[in-house]
Amino acid sequence: MGAESLSLAQSYVKDAQKASKSGLFSKPQWDIAATNWDKAANAYKTAMHYEEAVDCHVKASEAYVKVNIIYMAAKGYEAAATLTEKHLKDHAKAITYYTRASDLFRSHGSSADRAAAVMVKAATSCEDVDTNQAIQLYESALSIYETEERNRFSIPTYKRFAAFLIAKNRLSEAAKVQTRLGDVCQQINSRYEVTKSYLSAVIIILAFGDSVEAGKMLDQFASCVPFVRSNEGTVANAMLEAYEQGDQEQFDVLANDQTISLLDSYISRLATQIRVPGGRRAAPPVDPALSGTPGSSMPAQPVDIDDDEDLL
Repeated sequence: MGAESLSLAQSYVKDAQKASKSGLFSKPQWDIAATNWDKAANAYKTAMHYEEAVDCHVKASEAYVKVNIIYMAAKGYEAAATLTEKHLKDHAKAITYYTRASDLFRSHGSSADRAAAVMVKAATSCEDVDTNQAIQLYESALSIYETEERNRFSIPTYKRFAAFLIAKNRLSEAAKVQTRLGDVCQQINSRYEVTKSYLSAVIIILAFGDSVEAGKMLDQFASCVPFVRSNEGTVANAMLEAYEQGDQEQFDVLANDQTISLLDSYISRLATQIRVPGGRRAAPPVDPALSGTPGSSMPAQPVDIDDDEDLL
């Protein structure tokens, strides 16, 4: 099977190269070339010659661009990125291909959501390799949703981004992302999500150990009537009060309240891990090198993003 697929791939490559050439009385037939490069890529993939498969996907995309078949060009770069990430383990090159695919999906005019989704794939591909680059790529995805006025579809990306930051103990940044999610939910009039998002932001910043910032958040959220009137708003204020009073027992009661259990699981888990200053079970602070500021009441526990069904 492998030898047969390899032979077939080489045959398609010859056809693609032939179609790409210009003659004395003929021009390159880029559409035919693109089709054959695609076929060659798939045959190489079947033969498990992944480097050649990637090269053929890229050449197919280049040919599609020449005949202005932008959507297929974008798909080719995305396929090249996926193979590069999974089989060649070249994260830098994979991100280059993902970014090119995203740009093409966006320029296609009707694929903004796909463009953003590809940037999320790029971000997840380097989460364990380069945290700062992953953050930049998540921001790029969110920027596409915002610029293209597709914020209604950005909610899962915000949640995955926040969960990633929590997993990396970047709690201050996670709280800001969660607050931005709440603001987006206000804009699209998603009351169910906005109250949960703002409560989640308060929980994250309390886990970070900054009750002053939590108070500022609640002052800011007071302009959101649905939040003020909700169970989430009531619990958020009660959690801050228990935290500031050093009442670990009351805080634990609130952390196990049904309102908290209905939040995304990466938030509800975090709430039960918080230890208030002066409480009975005070824990060491978060490493400032990880969190970005000097004070915190507890280190966040690792979050398994891929297994968190709330993010899907």
